[in-house]
Amino acid sequence: MHTAINYARMPGPGDLGYPDEEPAFDRDDAINLVVDKLVKDDEAAEVVMHVANARALLVWIGREVVLPAHLRNDWVFLDRIAKQLDSQIDSELAILTAPIEAPCKEEW
Repeated sequence: MHTAINYARMPGPGDLGYPDEEPAFDRDDAINLVVDKLVKDDEAAEVVMHVANARALLVWIGREVVLPAHLRNDWVFLDRIAKQLDSQIDSELAILTAPIEAPCKEEW
């Protein structure tokens, strides 16, 4: 069976017969494209909401589940991000819902 070259992407290691050759793109490039798409499609807020809302689940997992050592750092990072997003959302909500003080007569 003959394998055709996929011209929709840049060649990766070994595609051109050079196994030590570095790929033209990496995971960071793909992540940036996903972020751009989320922002363009107005879905970034939904992702932030889901991660922030997962905070209680992540706390439960940290308390009740023994995570393998190789996954522990990923969980800590995700938990930290969820906590940070949840805190930022609460802060913004407090600002948005704070009562507006009427100006004093002296300020008129």
